[in-house]
Amino acid sequence: MACVAACKQQAISKTAGADGHMYVRVDEDKCIGCLKCEKVCKEAHSLAGSNDAGSSKPYAAWADDGALRAASTSGGFAAAASRWFVSAGGYVAGVSFDGRRASHVLVRDEAALPQLQGSKYVWSDASAVYAAIESALPEGKVLFIGTGCQVAGVLSYFSGSKFRDNLYTVDLICGGVPSDLLMQAFFDMHPDIERICSFRSKGKYELRAVRNGKECVLPPDSLPLAGFRAEQTMRYCCYDCPFARAHRAGDVTIGDLWGDAAPSGERQAGVSLAVVHSRKGDEILASAGISSRALEWKDFVQDNVRLVTGKTPLTALRRTLARNYRKMDPARFSRVYGLTAGLSDPLGFLARAWVFVLRKINRRNCRRAAGKFKNKCE
Repeated sequence: MACVAACKQQAISKTAGADGHMYVRVDEDKCIGCLKCEKVCKEAHSLAGSNDAGSSKPYAAWADDGALRAASTSGGFAAAASRWFVSAGGYVAGVSFDGRRASHVLVRDEAALPQLQGSKYVWSDASAVYAAIESALPEGKVLFIGTGCQVAGVLSYFSGSKFRDNLYTVDLICGGVPSDLLMQAFFDMHPDIERICSFRSKGKYELRAVRNGKECVLPPDSLPLAGFRAEQTMRYCCYDCPFARAHRAGDVTIGDLWGDAAPSGERQAGVSLAVVHSRKGDEILASAGISSRALEWKDFVQDNVRLVTGKTPLTALRRTLARNYRKMDPARFSRVYGLTAGLSDPLGFLARAWVFVLRKINRRNCRRAAGKFKNKCE
């Protein structure tokens, strides 16, 4: 959405595609040909990372504040960093989720920070937050938290700002952005569900929602969560993500630290993987109330392959997503795109089996790619 924010003529608007992803449309009558949109877009694409491991430093990290850590789905790195920024008079731009849709908002009040916590497996609209950050940067430091591509968009947009030094960025180890069709089909199937509360609790995927006024835990095959994990509805660019690299343009990359690399006495409470890429990243790690232990790439990278490779199989299910959503009733769409179809749905079950094979092959290939990266580090 950097191009939308860059257009001061408001000639670029957002439009929902038939596949449930947001795209942009240019109003030729408003466009003055300034090419600011093209410039910011090209620069964002140029900020894709590299697997030059020597340029970044990995850590196991967790918030010193036990309550903050307990309320986080991992080690609480982002929560601790956010609190440090606002306590020092700065701002945080993060994702707020209203139970159906997500968007980036800018906050400077510590009481507002809990709305930014937690994993949200939906696309977040960042288009409006650019103007808010632009107004805040002259006043103090701003921390932006988002996916690798969103961080690239923000860095590109503010590359020429004289207040650029006030901008800090944290990007996430991202599994891809799912289509909004998952949410649409889910709420069509369950009119008694008012909103989704969370997608994860500490240490496990768990969909919590409000049904008939009461919070409840939904079955693990519920579509918003099962569909995200199935990876059959993502944006096309997510199937070969150029931002999924060890060294990135942002200041810090964070995610769950999978495997056995976390200090044994800390695993139960949750530990984040934090890869520091810059001086600003060092500043956050040292000052934000975060404990850390330096890691060796070889000790964790094969258990965290999405950090160094963004490859995911692109299947016929994804190519026919828009058509299938139109033709299938919500229940069948849920089974097919959540990969939960049984033998009573032979075609859906066959698709599930085929995707299972493709994903197993891809996991092996990704581990090999991570292994090659590990060998370079040794």
